[in-house]
Amino acid sequence: MYVGCNWSKALHVLLKEDRIKIDYIKSGAYGDFNKQFSTIRSMRPILLHGLGYFEHTGMKNIEEINFDLANQLIKKCNSPHYGVHLSIKNSDMHKGMTDEDIFKHMCKQIQILKKNISVPLLLENTPDSPKDRTMFDHYPYVMPEQINQLFIENDVSFLLDLTHAKITAKYRGWDVKDYIRKLPLALVREIHVNGSGYDKAGFPADTHQSMEEEDYKLLEWVLKYSNPYVVTLEYNGLDTEDEDIVILNLENQLNEIQNICNK
Repeated sequence: MYVGCNWSKALHVLLKEDRIKIDYIKSGAYGDFNKQFSTIRSMRPILLHGLGYFEHTGMKNIEEINFDLANQLIKKCNSPHYGVHLSIKNSDMHKGMTDEDIFKHMCKQIQILKKNISVPLLLENTPDSPKDRTMFDHYPYVMPEQINQLFIENDVSFLLDLTHAKITAKYRGWDVKDYIRKLPLALVREIHVNGSGYDKAGFPADTHQSMEEEDYKLLEWVLKYSNPYVVTLEYNGLDTEDEDIVILNLENQLNEIQNICNK
């Protein structure tokens, strides 16, 4: 089982000083990616996650994606697979769209992605919270029966984001383990982990902060029911943490994840 981590200044420091062991660096092809690419790729293969088109299963502008360039980049990164969010935005939907219409639309877009991407396609579960519904415009598509049906119909693999699942379960008042067990765990190829917090209104939020004991225990638990190719830490640190603290927190988390994955 491999370990990955999202690209950051803190990760750069740890890799240069040879203080951690990871197999992949996760990054999306947007922002200063092109400027940073040579540095990132010289250190590790890249888990490419995002081409800059805000790709997701419900997107209505899929024709904008340049798949030739996408596949060239995937090859340069040596990315073993490519993940997109299992989601549809309210702005993607037409008036009167039913859940059946959403399912058909998602299947059509998933098949386009699957046929045009040169590596296996992964679908990542998205969270449900007031912030996700408003700021990120997500229509809630998180019920296990909906998710499982999409995977069965389209024959794709699962990118399980444990924090997204935890946020959804907390917001809806579900037991997180009961919720996760109903998802297609046999199809998991990658797992995303990080710590979470709360937004200003007190709702669960994906803050990408340090993992806590409950997060490590949840990872240990889910690995009993799944066999991912890679576990990827998505950690950014908090605005209140200085650079040295972020570096130390990142080092500690990656060491603990390695210990869990090597059991």
